[in-house]
Amino acid sequence: MAYGAFQVVKGAEEGNVRIVMVSSSFLKHPIPVGGEPRHVKSVTNMLIARGHKVALTIDDQHLSSASMPGLDATFSPTLLFPRLVNKAFPIDLAVYVAFWRFLRSWRPDIVHLHACLDFSLVPIIVAARAGVPVVVTVHSSWPVCFRHGLCYNEDGSCVERFSRRICSACLAYGRRIENKRRVPIAVMSVILLGAWWARRRVFRHVGRFIVPSAIVGRRIRDAGISTEQISAIPYDLPTDDFSVRSWVARPGGEGVRLLCVGRLEPGKGVQYLLHALREVCAVHPDLNLTLTVVGDGSFRPELEQLTASLDLRGAVRFIGAQLRSRLPDLYADTDLVVIPSLSEALPYVALEAGTIGVPVVATHVGGIPEIFGNDAIIVPPMDATALARGILAVLSDRDAANTRAARARERFRTNYGCDTMVNRIETVYAELRDSKTQIAHRPRSDSEAAFTRSVDPKRHR
Repeated sequence: MAYGAFQVVKGAEEGNVRIVMVSSSFLKHPIPVGGEPRHVKSVTNMLIARGHKVALTIDDQHLSSASMPGLDATFSPTLLFPRLVNKAFPIDLAVYVAFWRFLRSWRPDIVHLHACLDFSLVPIIVAARAGVPVVVTVHSSWPVCFRHGLCYNEDGSCVERFSRRICSACLAYGRRIENKRRVPIAVMSVILLGAWWARRRVFRHVGRFIVPSAIVGRRIRDAGISTEQISAIPYDLPTDDFSVRSWVARPGGEGVRLLCVGRLEPGKGVQYLLHALREVCAVHPDLNLTLTVVGDGSFRPELEQLTASLDLRGAVRFIGAQLRSRLPDLYADTDLVVIPSLSEALPYVALEAGTIGVPVVATHVGGIPEIFGNDAIIVPPMDATALARGILAVLSDRDAANTRAARARERFRTNYGCDTMVNRIETVYAELRDSKTQIAHRPRSDSEAAFTRSVDPKRHR
């Protein structure tokens, strides 16, 4: 029986560290969708450039060395269960056998997961059995509501507050939508209770959870993860296909141009931005305002219908997903970037806009307030009126908005570079590899101590 596709691209000559990158969404689309594939591609390229040996694991049987030049090996397991089921069940036996054979053959020093539930818990379990340290990068708030694409009940839509377990009603809904099968909520509740117990035990074998912001660190701590297992390493801004430039305010009298970049899903909050735009147009009917929405997704038809019902068709352009190389031109041709998300970890659009120096109005979710501070206008999520007020505040005082954007630009270019991020990831690898324990206990730097206090302030009073 074939359990997976395994291809050795290079010989087995010695490298600094042998790393298995596990990511279900890596390079599955011509245009990367979401922050995870961009992040994995960036980190993988940097690690290869530094002499490390990297193997990539993804659930794509057509994966080859052409997908990422420089890979030492590629591996694609055969899933026994659909991905949504793997999020509920603790183990996929077919993936277990395949991943065990792969680790025995390639013998890595580190297993680094970027989607720890898409392959069930198998990579963690197998790595622990093989004595290989495990790192998990958390790319979203934790855990995930499958029904709304949100996390931690930020929209108040569910009775459950799933800080300890995923909402059974939402998972049953997701199972019905994705796999066209109905599962009674009571049955799903029993499954989830057992699965969450198993996850809590398996997550003890993770050497380090890397989070992009302190708020995500606090959330996974609330979900039962030890503070000593958490390290905050903000994302970098990949520049291999993104030209960083300095934003220059456009001349007045040419109308007002707004930009929104992201997947078109309910959790991105574009529906609230459309309502906010209607309020802004009602206050300033002669403003000649245009909103360009960059991205695609399952929610696009509903958003286009909402645009028509709000009589905004002349003011809103949906231009679909764009190559990252096209984004700098779009940022340069706008007056304001709006990030209306309902839930985020640390969105790449915030890094891009901040680094270029475009004025930003964003919602108070995830790591957005942490990275911008007072250098952007931050408003509550799911509040179209507050979003409209934020937009109007920028338009009423352009000089103040430009000053905030310039401050953000200088800070972002200093703090969010690839080298800094990869240096810190390499440090985590070295600590876990040298200690040969799954949880590294060590003296912490001042910056890490400050992060620990922000994650768990009660322990440091």
